[in-house]
Amino acid sequence: MDCYCGKIAVITGGAAGIGRSLCLALARHGAFVVVAGHHEDRVEKVAREIQTRGGKASFAMVDVSCEEDVKRVIEDTVAGHGRLDYFFNNAGISIAGEMRDLSLDDWRKVLDVNLMGVLYGTHYAYQVMVGQGFGHIVNVSSLGGLLPFPVKAPYSTTKHAIAGLTSTLRTEAARLGVKVSLVCPGLVKTEIWDKTLIHKASNKDVTDIFVAPMLDVDKAAHAILKGVKKNRGIITFPLHAKIAWWTYRVWPPLLNPLGWYMMRRFRKIRRDE
Repeated sequence: MDCYCGKIAVITGGAAGIGRSLCLALARHGAFVVVAGHHEDRVEKVAREIQTRGGKASFAMVDVSCEEDVKRVIEDTVAGHGRLDYFFNNAGISIAGEMRDLSLDDWRKVLDVNLMGVLYGTHYAYQVMVGQGFGHIVNVSSLGGLLPFPVKAPYSTTKHAIAGLTSTLRTEAARLGVKVSLVCPGLVKTEIWDKTLIHKASNKDVTDIFVAPMLDVDKAAHAILKGVKKNRGIITFPLHAKIAWWTYRVWPPLLNPLGWYMMRRFRKIRRDE
């Protein structure tokens, strides 16, 4: 993927999961990577790992729910390198449970990170890229942003919103030299499964509900960068995600049995105490 050689890329949520794998892969392909995240020790560790391997990287403390943090990392990157080639809006969180058990505070936390964080990154990166006449914004959504995702309403809501934002901006940006891609992975094995706050159930019990195997994060990063290189509007993987999305587009009711199955499984493990 020689297209990344010498490019300047910022990746939010770069300390773990898909974000970390993207940072390592981009650096391996010759990009200068800015590892952005809200845990200083963890983003610094990833940047040092890249440097130890012979790559080029720096790190930045960024809480994506804070507009000024996102604006600053973009301004600092442009000031230091003269341009911004790629901005990956990858940071995200999840709070799960049935709608009847969720608080409005749960919703606000997920909306602030998953939606507003992506909006801030998209807004400020887009202003820079329009001005310079080139660049590529990559917004990481989810298969849950293309079809219903029971028990994860806040997460799915934000990921649907990201899909709408990204597809709309892609059309607007096309004649201005800026590329915009939407990433919608299926099940990927990341830390989010262990960190998700789940009302009325344990993380392990919920993970056991899913019928498809989870993809390795390095393979996920490879699929993303391959799709970005080809400037795909929507990058969906692995096979189970492609099949589910195709099915939902052809006839949405065909997926209803899967949703009902997931709800039956969840209510069997639901703990009301």
